[in-house]
Amino acid sequence: IEDLTGVRCVACPNAAEAAKETKEAATNNPVVILGLYTRLPKSLTSPFGGYEDPRTDEAQLIGTNIYNFGNILPAGGVNRKLFDGETSININYETWLGKANGFFDEKAIVNVGVVVEQKDDTTFKVQAEFVFTSKPNAEPFYSLFLLENEINHPQYYSGGTDSTYIHQHVLRKAYTPYNGEPMLSGDSNCESVDVGTAIEKGWEINVPKNVNAQNASIVILVNYNDGDNKEVIQCRELKLK
Repeated sequence: IEDLTGVRCVACPNAAEAAKETKEAATNNPVVILGLYTRLPKSLTSPFGGYEDPRTDEAQLIGTNIYNFGNILPAGGVNRKLFDGETSININYETWLGKANGFFDEKAIVNVGVVVEQKDDTTFKVQAEFVFTSKPNAEPFYSLFLLENEINHPQYYSGGTDSTYIHQHVLRKAYTPYNGEPMLSGDSNCESVDVGTAIEKGWEINVPKNVNAQNASIVILVNYNDGDNKEVIQCRELKLK
């Protein structure tokens, strides 16, 4: 679930709660949440004085270029999928739980194994293996993001301002382009991927000083980036520590 949100958005806590309920309701398949604090519209996203800015350029790029969300928050969707009966992947947060439940009996076309190793206080080595269980429909991309939980920042809500509000799943950094990097290289293409094809990728990432690594996790998405098809076909989240 990608939850496009802001700290001056009265309805945004409702979307965060919908994402949380969806994650807690998951049984067979874990749910990964990306809290995307966009830079626009400023009237809904500008941070309160004395608090760190939760907004990122990457969140804005995902919101603008993938979800085409304009200036209406909250926004977002499930797996960047265009569901039957919908005209956009940007769907009402009240439908997230039902949409997510529709995936629970499906088998993903790729499995992702992830290992994280701490190198020093701010540097971590991330190793991922992507193993395909069937052919992809288009060229697969991978995206690597850093999230942080337990961030205190005031939040508007229907009752006024909550100065004790705790923000979760906040996107802090992208280590790939916002829409991913091609998984295949050279003369390879999606037709060369067969059942059992395994692809390994590794990164050495630096955690910004303003991020508490104890509360941080990395998220890896496998997604398409083909015309209107931006669907996420697999995701994994792993705590840094």
